[in-house]
Amino acid sequence: MPRRSFLSSTLTCAIAALALTFGAAGFAGSASAQNAPKLLGKYDDWSAYSYGSGNERMCYAMTTPTKMLPAGANRGDVYFMVTHRPARNTRNEVSMRIGYPFNPTSRPFATIGSDKFQMFSGVKEGGEHKFWAWLENPSEEGKMVQALKAGSSMEIKGTSERDTLTTDTYSLKGSAAALNKIDDACK
Repeated sequence: MPRRSFLSSTLTCAIAALALTFGAAGFAGSASAQNAPKLLGKYDDWSAYSYGSGNERMCYAMTTPTKMLPAGANRGDVYFMVTHRPARNTRNEVSMRIGYPFNPTSRPFATIGSDKFQMFSGVKEGGEHKFWAWLENPSEEGKMVQALKAGSSMEIKGTSERDTLTTDTYSLKGSAAALNKIDDACK
C-alpha cells in the first residue's frame, strides 16, 4: 500500500504539464486553460511549474528521459517529478511515470552517482497508479533532492507487466535551478 494516496489533481497537473511541454493539447484532458499549470521557468533539461492557487497551490519540477532502453519498447509518457504541496505539508515528493504498467513484483529504483533510491509502484491500487512509482522511504526525499541538484545524471530501472526491464537515463542539467524555483514559489 503506497504511503501517500495518488491525487487525481497531481495526475491532471502532470498531464497538463506534458501538454504544455510537448504542445499536445490532447493530453490535457480535464485541465482547462484556467486550470492549466503555469510555467515558472525552463532550466536546461528541467522545467518548473505551479498549479492552483491559495490552499490548493502546488509546485513541481519535472523532466523527461534523455535515453530510454530498450529502444523501440512500446511505452507511453515517461517523466520524473518532484512536487511541493504546502497546504498538505508535503515537500520534495518524488514520483515518476514509467510509460507502462509495472509488473506487480517490480522493484523500481533510481541511481544518482553512487546513491541508490528504492521506489515502489502503484500496481496494487490499479488504474493509472500502476504506471507510477514513488520513493519508498519518505525520509530519503531530502537526500534524493540534494543528489538531483548535485548530480549530472540519474538512471531509473523498472520491469513492465510483460517482464521487460527498462532503463531510463535522465539529465540533471538544470535540476538545481528548477528545484530552487519551486522552493521559492511554494514556501
